[in-house]
Amino acid sequence: MNYVAYVILRRLRAPLITLILTYSISMLGYVLIPGVDPSGEPYRMTFFEALYFVSYMGSTIGFGELPHEFTASQRFWTLLCIYATVVAWIYSIGAVITILREPTFILQIQRARFRRRVAHLREPFYLVCGYGLTGSAVVADLSRRGVQSVVVEIQQGRIDALELDNLPFDIPCLCADAGEPDVLQDAGVSQPNCVGVLCLTDDDHVNLYISLASKLLAPKRMVLSRVATREYAGNMKSFGTDHVIDPFETFAEYLTNAVFAPYRQLAYNWLISPKHRSLQSMVVPDAGRWVICGFGRLGKAIRRRFEQQGLETVIIEPDPAGQAVKEDYRVVQGLGTEAPTLIEADIKNAVGIVAGTADDANNLSIVLTARELNPHLMLVARQNQHSNAPVFNAANIHMIMDPNMIIAQRIMVLIKTPLLIRFLEEIETHDEAWCEKLVRRFDLMVRDHPLDSWSYRVNQDSTPALYEGVRYGRGVTVGHLTCHPQDRSQQLPAMALMLQREGKIHLLPEPDFELKIDDQLLFCGRSRVQNTMSWTVINSNVLEYVISGQDEAKGYLWRHLFGSRRSNG
Repeated sequence: MNYVAYVILRRLRAPLITLILTYSISMLGYVLIPGVDPSGEPYRMTFFEALYFVSYMGSTIGFGELPHEFTASQRFWTLLCIYATVVAWIYSIGAVITILREPTFILQIQRARFRRRVAHLREPFYLVCGYGLTGSAVVADLSRRGVQSVVVEIQQGRIDALELDNLPFDIPCLCADAGEPDVLQDAGVSQPNCVGVLCLTDDDHVNLYISLASKLLAPKRMVLSRVATREYAGNMKSFGTDHVIDPFETFAEYLTNAVFAPYRQLAYNWLISPKHRSLQSMVVPDAGRWVICGFGRLGKAIRRRFEQQGLETVIIEPDPAGQAVKEDYRVVQGLGTEAPTLIEADIKNAVGIVAGTADDANNLSIVLTARELNPHLMLVARQNQHSNAPVFNAANIHMIMDPNMIIAQRIMVLIKTPLLIRFLEEIETHDEAWCEKLVRRFDLMVRDHPLDSWSYRVNQDSTPALYEGVRYGRGVTVGHLTCHPQDRSQQLPAMALMLQREGKIHLLPEPDFELKIDDQLLFCGRSRVQNTMSWTVINSNVLEYVISGQDEAKGYLWRHLFGSRRSNG
Protein backbone atom coordinates (compact mmCIF):
# COMPACT_ATOMS: atom_id res chain seq x y z
CA MET A 1 0.00 0.00 0.00
CA ASN A 2 2.95 2.37 0.53
CA TYR A 3 3.83 1.91 -3.14
CA VAL A 4 0.22 2.51 -4.18
CA ALA A 5 0.14 5.74 -2.15
CA TYR A 6 3.42 6.79 -3.76
CA VAL A 7 2.00 6.19 -7.25
CA ILE A 8 -1.12 8.22 -6.44
CA LEU A 9 0.84 11.15 -5.02
CA ARG A 10 3.31 11.14 -7.91
CA ARG A 11 0.62 11.07 -10.61
CA LEU A 12 -1.52 13.71 -8.81
CA ARG A 13 1.36 16.04 -8.09
CA ALA A 14 0.51 18.51 -10.86
CA PRO A 15 -3.28 18.52 -10.22
CA LEU A 16 -2.73 18.99 -6.47
CA ILE A 17 -0.31 21.87 -7.05
CA THR A 18 -2.83 23.43 -9.45
CA LEU A 19 -5.62 23.19 -6.87
CA ILE A 20 -3.46 24.56 -4.08
CA LEU A 21 -2.30 27.53 -6.19
CA THR A 22 -5.83 28.27 -7.40
CA TYR A 23 -7.27 28.26 -3.89
CA SER A 24 -4.32 30.19 -2.45
CA ILE A 25 -4.54 32.97 -5.05
CA SER A 26 -8.33 33.13 -4.64
CA MET A 27 -8.02 33.46 -0.86
CA LEU A 28 -5.29 36.09 -1.18
CA GLY A 29 -7.50 38.15 -3.49
CA TYR A 30 -10.39 38.15 -1.01
CA VAL A 31 -8.06 39.15 1.82
CA LEU A 32 -6.54 42.03 -0.18
CA ILE A 33 -9.67 43.38 -1.93
CA PRO A 34 -11.50 45.71 0.52
CA GLY A 35 -15.22 45.40 1.18
CA VAL A 36 -17.85 47.67 2.78
CA ASP A 37 -19.97 46.79 5.82
CA PRO A 38 -23.65 47.90 6.19
CA SER A 39 -22.56 51.11 8.00
CA GLY A 40 -20.34 52.11 5.06
CA GLU A 41 -17.10 51.36 6.84
CA PRO A 42 -14.35 49.47 4.92
CA TYR A 43 -13.42 45.94 6.04
CA ARG A 44 -11.19 43.11 4.91
CA MET A 45 -11.82 39.35 5.11
CA THR A 46 -9.70 37.26 7.41
CA PHE A 47 -7.86 34.25 5.95
CA PHE A 48 -10.35 31.92 7.66
CA GLU A 49 -13.33 33.75 6.13
CA ALA A 50 -11.63 33.69 2.74
CA LEU A 51 -10.89 29.93 3.07
CA TYR A 52 -14.47 29.22 4.11
CA PHE A 53 -15.97 31.18 1.21
CA VAL A 54 -13.61 29.79 -1.45
CA SER A 55 -14.18 26.21 -0.18
CA TYR A 56 -17.93 26.17 -0.77
CA MET A 57 -17.72 28.41 -3.84
CA GLY A 58 -15.06 26.23 -5.50
CA SER A 59 -17.10 23.07 -4.88
CA THR A 60 -20.15 24.68 -6.57
CA ILE A 61 -22.34 24.14 -3.53
CA GLY A 62 -23.82 27.63 -3.79
CA PHE A 63 -23.22 30.55 -1.44
CA GLY A 64 -24.24 33.81 0.12
CA GLU A 65 -21.86 36.74 0.20
CA LEU A 66 -19.80 36.60 3.41
CA PRO A 67 -19.65 38.35 5.86
CA HIS A 68 -21.34 41.31 4.15
CA GLU A 69 -22.69 42.07 0.71
CA PHE A 70 -19.83 42.21 -1.81
CA THR A 71 -18.63 45.21 -3.69
CA ALA A 72 -18.27 45.24 -7.43
CA SER A 73 -14.56 44.48 -7.12
CA GLN A 74 -15.21 41.48 -4.89
CA ARG A 75 -17.92 40.18 -7.25
CA PHE A 76 -15.59 40.54 -10.24
CA TRP A 77 -12.91 38.59 -8.33
CA THR A 78 -15.51 35.97 -7.41
CA LEU A 79 -16.39 35.55 -11.09
CA LEU A 80 -12.74 34.89 -11.95
CA CYS A 81 -12.38 32.43 -9.03
CA ILE A 82 -15.46 30.44 -10.09
CA TYR A 83 -14.01 29.72 -13.55
CA ALA A 84 -10.52 29.10 -12.17
CA THR A 85 -11.64 26.60 -9.51
CA VAL A 86 -14.01 24.78 -11.89
CA VAL A 87 -11.20 24.35 -14.43
CA ALA A 88 -8.81 23.18 -11.68
CA TRP A 89 -11.33 20.62 -10.40
CA ILE A 90 -12.06 19.29 -13.88
CA TYR A 91 -8.33 18.87 -14.48
CA SER A 92 -7.85 17.12 -11.11
CA ILE A 93 -10.86 14.79 -11.48
CA GLY A 94 -9.68 13.83 -14.97
CA ALA A 95 -6.26 12.97 -13.55
CA VAL A 96 -7.86 10.80 -10.83
CA ILE A 97 -9.99 8.94 -13.41
CA THR A 98 -6.89 8.36 -15.56
CA ILE A 99 -5.05 6.83 -12.60
CA LEU A 100 -8.00 4.59 -11.72
CA ARG A 101 -8.06 3.23 -15.27
CA GLU A 102 -4.32 2.71 -15.53
CA PRO A 103 -3.36 -1.02 -15.64
CA THR A 104 -0.31 -0.54 -13.42
CA PHE A 105 -2.36 1.11 -10.69
CA ILE A 106 -5.10 -1.54 -10.92
CA LEU A 107 -2.46 -4.28 -10.67
CA GLN A 108 -0.97 -2.70 -7.57
CA ILE A 109 -4.38 -2.44 -5.92
CA GLN A 110 -5.11 -6.10 -6.76
CA ARG A 111 -1.71 -7.15 -5.45
CA ALA A 112 -2.22 -5.26 -2.18
CA ARG A 113 -5.64 -6.89 -1.76
CA PHE A 114 -4.14 -10.31 -2.59
CA ARG A 115 -1.36 -9.79 -0.04
CA ARG A 116 -3.88 -8.99 2.69
CA ARG A 117 -6.06 -12.02 1.87
CA VAL A 118 -3.08 -14.38 1.99
CA ALA A 119 -1.79 -12.84 5.22
CA HIS A 120 -5.19 -13.42 6.86
CA LEU A 121 -5.29 -17.14 5.97
CA ARG A 122 -5.13 -19.27 9.10
CA GLU A 123 -5.65 -22.74 7.68
CA PRO A 124 -2.83 -24.69 5.91
CA PHE A 125 -2.57 -23.94 2.18
CA TYR A 126 -0.57 -24.88 -0.92
CA LEU A 127 0.96 -22.21 -3.15
CA VAL A 128 0.18 -23.19 -6.77
CA CYS A 129 2.30 -21.40 -9.39
CA GLY A 130 0.60 -21.79 -12.75
CA TYR A 131 -3.12 -22.31 -13.40
CA GLY A 132 -3.07 -24.20 -16.66
CA LEU A 133 -4.68 -27.60 -17.16
CA THR A 134 -2.50 -29.21 -14.49
CA GLY A 135 -2.84 -26.37 -11.99
CA SER A 136 -6.61 -26.17 -12.37
CA ALA A 137 -6.97 -29.94 -11.87
CA VAL A 138 -4.81 -29.83 -8.73
CA VAL A 139 -6.63 -26.83 -7.24
CA ALA A 140 -10.01 -28.44 -7.94
CA ASP A 141 -8.94 -31.69 -6.27
CA LEU A 142 -7.50 -29.84 -3.26
CA SER A 143 -10.71 -27.84 -2.92
CA ARG A 144 -12.79 -31.00 -3.09
CA ARG A 145 -10.78 -32.32 -0.16
CA GLY A 146 -11.24 -29.10 1.80
CA VAL A 147 -7.63 -27.95 1.38
CA GLN A 148 -6.99 -24.24 0.76
CA SER A 149 -4.72 -23.11 -2.06
CA VAL A 150 -3.25 -19.83 -3.30
CA VAL A 151 -2.73 -19.32 -7.05
CA VAL A 152 -0.21 -17.18 -8.95
CA GLU A 153 -0.61 -17.16 -12.74
CA ILE A 154 0.95 -14.85 -15.33
CA GLN A 155 -1.94 -14.99 -17.85
CA GLN A 156 -4.99 -12.91 -16.95
CA GLY A 157 -7.29 -15.18 -18.97
CA ARG A 158 -6.50 -18.11 -16.69
CA ILE A 159 -7.11 -15.96 -13.59
CA ASP A 160 -10.51 -15.04 -15.04
CA ALA A 161 -11.20 -18.75 -15.57
CA LEU A 162 -10.36 -19.41 -11.91
CA GLU A 163 -12.82 -16.73 -10.83
CA LEU A 164 -15.54 -18.48 -12.85
CA ASP A 165 -14.71 -22.02 -11.72
CA ASN A 166 -17.29 -23.57 -9.43
CA LEU A 167 -14.98 -24.29 -6.48
CA PRO A 168 -16.24 -24.99 -2.93
CA PHE A 169 -14.55 -21.91 -1.45
CA ASP A 170 -12.75 -18.73 -2.47
CA ILE A 171 -9.20 -19.06 -3.80
CA PRO A 172 -6.84 -16.05 -3.47
CA CYS A 173 -5.27 -15.48 -6.89
CA LEU A 174 -2.88 -13.00 -8.48
CA CYS A 175 -1.89 -12.29 -12.07
CA ALA A 176 1.89 -11.97 -11.80
CA ASP A 177 5.17 -13.69 -12.60
CA ALA A 178 5.73 -16.34 -9.93
CA GLY A 179 9.42 -16.34 -10.77
CA GLU A 180 9.83 -13.00 -8.96
CA PRO A 181 10.83 -13.48 -5.30
CA ASP A 182 8.66 -10.60 -4.04
CA VAL A 183 5.63 -12.20 -5.69
CA LEU A 184 6.37 -15.46 -3.85
CA GLN A 185 6.66 -13.48 -0.61
CA ASP A 186 3.30 -11.81 -1.23
CA ALA A 187 1.82 -15.25 -1.96
CA GLY A 188 2.83 -16.46 1.50
CA VAL A 189 5.77 -18.76 0.78
CA SER A 190 7.34 -17.78 4.11
CA GLN A 191 4.15 -18.08 6.17
CA PRO A 192 4.15 -20.96 8.69
CA ASN A 193 0.84 -22.32 7.38
CA CYS A 194 2.15 -22.67 3.81
CA VAL A 195 2.40 -26.45 3.40
CA GLY A 196 4.21 -26.53 0.07
CA VAL A 197 4.91 -24.87 -3.28
CA LEU A 198 3.70 -26.50 -6.51
CA CYS A 199 5.61 -25.27 -9.60
CA LEU A 200 3.22 -26.01 -12.49
CA THR A 201 3.95 -23.40 -15.15
CA ASP A 202 4.53 -24.36 -18.79
CA ASP A 203 8.16 -23.16 -18.72
CA ASP A 204 10.87 -25.38 -17.22
CA HIS A 205 13.15 -22.39 -16.60
CA VAL A 206 10.44 -20.56 -14.65
CA ASN A 207 9.71 -23.69 -12.62
CA LEU A 208 13.44 -23.99 -11.90
CA TYR A 209 13.63 -20.42 -10.63
CA ILE A 210 10.48 -20.79 -8.51
CA SER A 211 11.89 -23.97 -6.95
CA LEU A 212 15.23 -22.29 -6.28
CA ALA A 213 13.67 -19.14 -4.80
CA SER A 214 11.28 -21.16 -2.64
CA LYS A 215 14.10 -23.26 -1.19
CA LEU A 216 16.11 -20.12 -0.40
CA LEU A 217 13.19 -18.13 1.07
CA ALA A 218 11.72 -21.06 3.01
CA PRO A 219 14.25 -23.96 3.20
CA LYS A 220 11.90 -26.29 5.08
CA ARG A 221 9.01 -25.79 2.69
CA MET A 222 8.09 -28.76 0.47
CA VAL A 223 8.65 -27.91 -3.21
CA LEU A 224 7.14 -29.98 -6.00
CA SER A 225 7.78 -29.17 -9.66
CA ARG A 226 6.82 -30.44 -13.08
CA VAL A 227 9.57 -30.72 -15.66
CA ALA A 228 9.78 -31.68 -19.32
CA THR A 229 13.50 -32.32 -19.82
CA ARG A 230 15.99 -34.51 -17.99
CA GLU A 231 18.52 -31.65 -17.80
CA TYR A 232 16.18 -29.43 -15.81
CA ALA A 233 15.13 -32.39 -13.67
CA GLY A 234 18.72 -33.00 -12.66
CA ASN A 235 19.24 -29.31 -11.97
CA MET A 236 16.21 -29.16 -9.67
CA LYS A 237 17.22 -32.25 -7.74
CA SER A 238 20.72 -30.84 -7.21
CA PHE A 239 19.53 -28.19 -4.75
CA GLY A 240 16.97 -30.26 -2.88
CA THR A 241 13.65 -29.95 -4.73
CA ASP A 242 11.51 -32.51 -2.89
CA HIS A 243 9.63 -33.95 -5.87
CA VAL A 244 10.33 -33.55 -9.60
CA ILE A 245 7.68 -34.95 -11.93
CA ASP A 246 8.43 -35.72 -15.57
CA PRO A 247 5.16 -36.78 -17.28
CA PHE A 248 6.99 -38.63 -20.05
CA GLU A 249 9.13 -40.70 -17.70
CA THR A 250 6.08 -41.31 -15.50
CA PHE A 251 3.97 -42.55 -18.40
CA ALA A 252 6.82 -44.71 -19.67
CA GLU A 253 6.86 -46.33 -16.24
CA TYR A 254 3.05 -46.78 -16.38
CA LEU A 255 3.24 -48.42 -19.79
CA THR A 256 6.10 -50.72 -18.82
CA ASN A 257 4.17 -51.90 -15.76
CA ALA A 258 1.03 -52.36 -17.87
CA VAL A 259 2.97 -54.67 -20.19
CA PHE A 260 4.91 -56.68 -17.61
CA ALA A 261 2.74 -56.33 -14.47
CA PRO A 262 -0.79 -55.36 -15.59
CA TYR A 263 -2.54 -56.10 -12.27
CA ARG A 264 0.04 -54.15 -10.29
CA GLN A 265 -0.40 -51.24 -12.68
CA LEU A 266 -4.18 -51.51 -12.41
CA ALA A 267 -3.97 -51.40 -8.60
CA TYR A 268 -1.78 -48.30 -8.90
CA ASN A 269 -4.28 -46.75 -11.30
CA TRP A 270 -7.21 -47.39 -8.94
CA LEU A 271 -5.42 -45.70 -6.04
CA ILE A 272 -4.20 -42.58 -7.84
CA SER A 273 -7.03 -41.86 -10.28
CA PRO A 274 -10.69 -41.30 -9.35
CA LYS A 275 -11.59 -42.31 -12.93
CA HIS A 276 -9.83 -45.64 -12.63
CA ARG A 277 -9.78 -48.31 -15.29
CA SER A 278 -12.09 -51.26 -14.80
CA LEU A 279 -11.03 -54.89 -14.73
CA GLN A 280 -12.79 -55.43 -18.04
CA SER A 281 -10.70 -52.72 -19.73
CA MET A 282 -7.39 -54.37 -18.89
CA VAL A 283 -5.43 -55.67 -21.88
CA VAL A 284 -2.49 -58.00 -21.37
CA PRO A 285 -0.37 -57.93 -24.54
CA ASP A 286 1.64 -60.92 -25.67
CA ALA A 287 5.40 -60.74 -25.67
CA GLY A 288 6.64 -59.35 -28.95
CA ARG A 289 7.60 -56.32 -30.98
CA TRP A 290 6.35 -52.77 -30.27
CA VAL A 291 6.14 -49.95 -32.80
CA ILE A 292 6.93 -46.45 -31.45
CA CYS A 293 5.78 -43.56 -33.64
CA GLY A 294 7.65 -40.38 -32.75
CA PHE A 295 11.05 -40.42 -31.08
CA GLY A 296 10.71 -37.30 -28.96
CA ARG A 297 10.81 -37.19 -25.17
CA LEU A 298 8.03 -39.77 -24.80
CA GLY A 299 9.41 -42.13 -27.43
CA LYS A 300 12.92 -42.01 -25.94
CA ALA A 301 11.60 -42.72 -22.42
CA ILE A 302 9.52 -45.70 -23.59
CA ARG A 303 12.30 -47.08 -25.79
CA ARG A 304 14.78 -46.89 -22.90
CA ARG A 305 12.50 -48.80 -20.50
CA PHE A 306 11.49 -51.39 -23.09
CA GLU A 307 15.15 -51.96 -23.89
CA GLN A 308 15.86 -52.62 -20.19
CA GLN A 309 13.12 -55.27 -20.23
CA GLY A 310 14.43 -56.89 -23.41
CA LEU A 311 11.50 -55.88 -25.63
CA GLU A 312 12.08 -55.47 -29.37
CA THR A 313 11.06 -52.09 -30.77
CA VAL A 314 10.72 -50.43 -34.18
CA ILE A 315 10.86 -46.64 -34.36
CA ILE A 316 8.93 -44.57 -36.90
CA GLU A 317 10.34 -41.04 -37.06
CA PRO A 318 10.20 -38.43 -39.87
CA ASP A 319 13.58 -36.96 -38.88
CA PRO A 320 15.83 -39.70 -37.43
CA ALA A 321 18.98 -37.58 -37.65
CA GLY A 322 17.40 -34.61 -35.87
CA GLN A 323 16.18 -36.81 -33.00
CA ALA A 324 19.58 -38.47 -32.59
CA VAL A 325 18.34 -42.01 -33.21
CA LYS A 326 21.16 -44.49 -32.65
CA GLU A 327 22.43 -46.42 -35.64
CA ASP A 328 21.72 -49.82 -34.10
CA TYR A 329 17.99 -49.01 -33.65
CA ARG A 330 15.56 -50.34 -36.21
CA VAL A 331 14.10 -47.17 -37.77
CA VAL A 332 11.50 -46.48 -40.46
CA GLN A 333 11.40 -42.91 -41.73
CA GLY A 334 7.90 -41.39 -41.82
CA LEU A 335 4.99 -40.27 -39.64
CA GLY A 336 3.21 -43.60 -39.25
CA THR A 337 -0.12 -42.16 -40.38
CA GLU A 338 0.04 -43.97 -43.69
CA ALA A 339 -0.31 -47.74 -44.16
CA PRO A 340 2.92 -48.30 -46.19
CA THR A 341 5.06 -46.90 -43.38
CA LEU A 342 3.34 -49.12 -40.80
CA ILE A 343 3.64 -52.16 -43.04
CA GLU A 344 7.35 -51.45 -43.48
CA ALA A 345 7.60 -51.41 -39.66
CA ASP A 346 5.99 -54.92 -39.71
CA ILE A 347 2.88 -53.77 -37.87
CA LYS A 348 1.05 -57.02 -38.65
CA ASN A 349 3.46 -58.98 -36.46
CA ALA A 350 3.63 -56.39 -33.67
CA VAL A 351 1.81 -56.66 -30.33
CA GLY A 352 1.46 -52.95 -29.61
CA ILE A 353 1.90 -49.46 -30.99
CA VAL A 354 2.64 -46.12 -29.32
CA ALA A 355 1.41 -43.00 -31.13
CA GLY A 356 3.62 -40.49 -29.32
CA THR A 357 3.92 -37.50 -31.63
CA ALA A 358 3.18 -33.90 -30.60
CA ASP A 359 0.15 -33.71 -32.93
CA ASP A 360 -3.18 -35.17 -31.77
CA ALA A 361 -4.57 -35.57 -35.31
CA ASN A 362 -1.51 -37.60 -36.33
CA ASN A 363 -1.76 -39.76 -33.20
CA LEU A 364 -5.41 -40.56 -33.86
CA SER A 365 -4.66 -41.32 -37.50
CA ILE A 366 -1.80 -43.63 -36.46
CA VAL A 367 -3.89 -45.75 -34.07
CA LEU A 368 -6.87 -45.99 -36.43
CA THR A 369 -4.69 -47.01 -39.39
CA ALA A 370 -2.77 -49.50 -37.25
CA ARG A 371 -6.00 -51.03 -35.96
CA GLU A 372 -7.17 -51.69 -39.49
CA LEU A 373 -3.90 -53.44 -40.31
CA ASN A 374 -3.76 -55.42 -37.04
CA PRO A 375 -6.99 -55.56 -34.95
CA HIS A 376 -5.19 -57.33 -32.06
CA LEU A 377 -2.76 -54.51 -31.30
CA MET A 378 -2.56 -52.85 -27.89
CA LEU A 379 -3.11 -49.17 -28.73
CA VAL A 380 -1.31 -46.42 -26.79
CA ALA A 381 -1.66 -42.74 -27.75
CA ARG A 382 -0.42 -39.41 -26.51
CA GLN A 383 -3.09 -36.72 -26.05
CA ASN A 384 -1.57 -33.24 -26.26
CA GLN A 385 -4.70 -31.08 -25.96
CA HIS A 386 -7.10 -31.71 -23.10
CA SER A 387 -10.01 -30.46 -25.23
CA ASN A 388 -9.55 -33.49 -27.51
CA ALA A 389 -10.44 -35.93 -24.72
CA PRO A 390 -13.90 -36.84 -26.15
CA VAL A 391 -12.34 -37.77 -29.50
CA PHE A 392 -9.65 -39.93 -27.90
CA ASN A 393 -12.22 -41.65 -25.68
CA ALA A 394 -14.39 -42.39 -28.70
CA ALA A 395 -11.42 -44.04 -30.44
CA ASN A 396 -11.39 -46.89 -27.85
CA ILE A 397 -7.67 -46.58 -27.20
CA HIS A 398 -6.33 -48.87 -24.47
CA MET A 399 -4.02 -46.32 -22.81
CA ILE A 400 -4.13 -42.55 -23.29
CA MET A 401 -1.23 -40.39 -22.17
CA ASP A 402 -2.46 -36.94 -21.06
CA PRO A 403 0.61 -35.16 -19.58
CA ASN A 404 -1.43 -32.70 -17.54
CA MET A 405 -3.59 -35.34 -15.90
CA ILE A 406 -0.59 -37.55 -15.19
CA ILE A 407 1.14 -34.71 -13.36
CA ALA A 408 -2.03 -33.79 -11.44
CA GLN A 409 -2.59 -37.39 -10.33
CA ARG A 410 1.03 -37.85 -9.27
CA ILE A 411 0.91 -34.60 -7.28
CA MET A 412 -2.21 -35.68 -5.42
CA VAL A 413 -0.53 -38.96 -4.53
CA LEU A 414 2.47 -37.09 -3.16
CA ILE A 415 0.53 -34.58 -1.08
CA LYS A 416 -2.48 -36.66 -0.07
CA THR A 417 -0.72 -38.85 2.48
CA PRO A 418 2.84 -40.21 2.80
CA LEU A 419 1.36 -43.60 3.71
CA LEU A 420 -0.07 -44.00 0.22
CA ILE A 421 3.37 -43.47 -1.30
CA ARG A 422 4.77 -46.10 1.05
CA PHE A 423 1.97 -48.52 0.15
CA LEU A 424 2.62 -48.07 -3.58
CA GLU A 425 6.27 -48.85 -2.93
CA GLU A 426 5.31 -51.97 -0.99
CA ILE A 427 3.15 -53.44 -3.74
CA GLU A 428 6.18 -53.34 -6.03
CA THR A 429 7.56 -56.21 -3.95
CA HIS A 430 4.50 -58.45 -4.50
CA ASP A 431 3.75 -60.68 -7.45
CA GLU A 432 0.91 -60.44 -9.93
CA ALA A 433 -1.29 -62.97 -8.11
CA TRP A 434 -1.26 -60.83 -4.95
CA CYS A 435 -2.00 -57.67 -6.96
CA GLU A 436 -4.85 -59.40 -8.82
CA LYS A 437 -6.54 -60.34 -5.52
CA LEU A 438 -6.15 -56.76 -4.31
CA VAL A 439 -7.72 -55.30 -7.47
CA ARG A 440 -10.63 -57.73 -7.29
CA ARG A 441 -11.27 -56.62 -3.68
CA PHE A 442 -11.32 -53.02 -4.92
CA ASP A 443 -13.79 -53.97 -7.63
CA LEU A 444 -16.16 -55.71 -5.21
CA MET A 445 -15.96 -52.81 -2.78
CA VAL A 446 -16.66 -49.81 -5.02
CA ARG A 447 -17.71 -51.15 -8.44
CA ASP A 448 -18.11 -48.09 -10.70
CA HIS A 449 -17.78 -45.53 -7.88
CA PRO A 450 -14.58 -43.51 -7.39
CA LEU A 451 -11.99 -45.08 -5.08
CA ASP A 452 -10.43 -42.70 -2.56
CA SER A 453 -7.78 -43.14 0.12
CA TRP A 454 -7.15 -41.47 3.47
CA SER A 455 -5.12 -42.01 6.62
CA TYR A 456 -5.42 -41.68 10.41
CA ARG A 457 -2.90 -41.52 13.20
CA VAL A 458 -3.88 -42.68 16.69
CA ASN A 459 -3.17 -39.54 18.69
CA GLN A 460 -5.04 -37.06 20.85
CA ASP A 461 -5.11 -34.24 18.32
CA SER A 462 -6.49 -35.84 15.15
CA THR A 463 -8.35 -38.91 16.49
CA PRO A 464 -9.33 -38.11 20.12
CA ALA A 465 -11.94 -40.86 20.51
CA LEU A 466 -9.62 -43.49 19.04
CA TYR A 467 -6.80 -42.30 21.28
CA GLU A 468 -8.90 -42.53 24.44
CA GLY A 469 -10.26 -45.94 23.49
CA VAL A 470 -6.77 -47.37 22.93
CA ARG A 471 -5.36 -45.63 26.00
CA TYR A 472 -7.97 -47.15 28.35
CA GLY A 473 -7.69 -50.62 26.87
CA ARG A 474 -11.03 -50.85 25.09
CA GLY A 475 -9.58 -53.29 22.56
CA VAL A 476 -10.10 -51.12 19.50
CA THR A 477 -9.40 -53.05 16.29
CA VAL A 478 -9.13 -52.22 12.61
CA GLY A 479 -12.53 -53.82 12.05
CA HIS A 480 -14.24 -51.42 14.44
CA LEU A 481 -13.31 -48.51 12.19
CA THR A 482 -15.01 -50.06 9.17
CA CYS A 483 -18.31 -50.57 11.05
CA HIS A 484 -21.09 -48.19 10.13
CA PRO A 485 -21.54 -45.64 12.97
CA GLN A 486 -25.33 -45.89 12.69
CA ASP A 487 -25.56 -49.66 12.40
CA ARG A 488 -22.58 -51.69 13.59
CA SER A 489 -23.85 -54.80 11.85
CA GLN A 490 -23.13 -53.18 8.50
CA GLN A 491 -19.67 -52.71 7.02
CA LEU A 492 -18.64 -49.52 5.30
CA PRO A 493 -17.42 -49.88 1.69
CA ALA A 494 -13.82 -49.43 2.83
CA MET A 495 -10.79 -51.52 3.70
CA ALA A 496 -7.51 -51.05 5.57
CA LEU A 497 -4.58 -51.09 3.17
CA MET A 498 -1.71 -50.69 5.58
CA LEU A 499 -0.81 -50.14 9.23
CA GLN A 500 2.53 -48.64 10.22
CA ARG A 501 3.78 -49.18 13.77
CA GLU A 502 7.21 -48.00 14.91
CA GLY A 503 8.48 -48.11 11.33
CA LYS A 504 7.19 -51.64 10.69
CA ILE A 505 4.67 -52.15 7.89
CA HIS A 506 1.62 -54.42 8.10
CA LEU A 507 -0.07 -54.77 4.71
CA LEU A 508 -3.81 -55.46 4.57
CA PRO A 509 -4.23 -55.90 8.36
CA GLU A 510 -7.01 -58.25 9.44
CA PRO A 511 -10.18 -56.81 11.08
CA ASP A 512 -9.14 -58.20 14.51
CA PHE A 513 -5.76 -56.41 14.42
CA GLU A 514 -5.69 -54.40 17.68
CA LEU A 515 -4.53 -50.79 17.55
CA LYS A 516 -1.95 -48.99 19.68
CA ILE A 517 -1.14 -45.34 20.28
CA ASP A 518 0.79 -43.69 17.40
CA ASP A 519 -0.28 -46.33 14.89
CA GLN A 520 -0.77 -44.95 11.38
CA LEU A 521 -3.52 -46.48 9.24
CA LEU A 522 -4.18 -46.14 5.52
CA PHE A 523 -7.72 -46.84 4.27
CA CYS A 524 -9.36 -46.86 0.89
CA GLY A 525 -13.00 -46.97 -0.12
CA ARG A 526 -15.75 -44.99 -1.72
CA SER A 527 -15.04 -41.30 -1.78
CA ARG A 528 -17.67 -40.29 0.82
CA VAL A 529 -16.84 -42.99 3.35
CA GLN A 530 -14.10 -40.94 5.01
CA ASN A 531 -16.63 -38.46 6.41
CA THR A 532 -18.68 -41.30 7.85
CA MET A 533 -15.66 -43.04 9.34
CA SER A 534 -14.53 -39.77 10.95
CA TRP A 535 -17.46 -40.02 13.39
CA THR A 536 -15.93 -43.18 14.83
CA VAL A 537 -12.42 -41.81 15.32
CA ILE A 538 -13.53 -38.44 16.72
CA ASN A 539 -16.70 -39.09 18.75
CA SER A 540 -16.37 -41.29 21.84
CA ASN A 541 -20.08 -42.21 21.82
CA VAL A 542 -19.85 -43.59 18.29
CA LEU A 543 -16.70 -45.55 19.09
CA GLU A 544 -18.35 -47.04 22.18
CA TYR A 545 -21.34 -48.06 20.07
CA VAL A 546 -19.29 -49.83 17.36
CA ILE A 547 -17.26 -51.63 20.05
CA SER A 548 -20.02 -52.73 22.45
CA GLY A 549 -23.28 -51.98 20.70
CA GLN A 550 -24.35 -49.78 23.63
CA ASP A 551 -25.38 -46.17 23.15
CA GLU A 552 -24.50 -43.96 26.10
CA ALA A 553 -25.59 -40.68 24.51
CA LYS A 554 -28.78 -39.10 25.85
CA GLY A 555 -28.90 -35.78 23.94
CA TYR A 556 -31.78 -34.96 21.61
CA LEU A 557 -29.50 -34.19 18.64
CA TRP A 558 -27.61 -37.45 19.04
CA ARG A 559 -30.81 -39.49 19.24
CA HIS A 560 -32.18 -37.64 16.22
CA LEU A 561 -29.07 -38.32 14.10
CA PHE A 562 -28.27 -41.87 15.14
CA GLY A 563 -30.91 -43.32 17.43
CA SER A 564 -33.72 -43.86 14.93
CA ARG A 565 -31.66 -45.98 12.55
CA ARG A 566 -30.15 -48.05 15.34
CA SER A 567 -33.56 -48.80 16.77
CA ASN A 568 -34.79 -49.76 13.32
CA GLY A 569 -31.80 -52.06 12.98
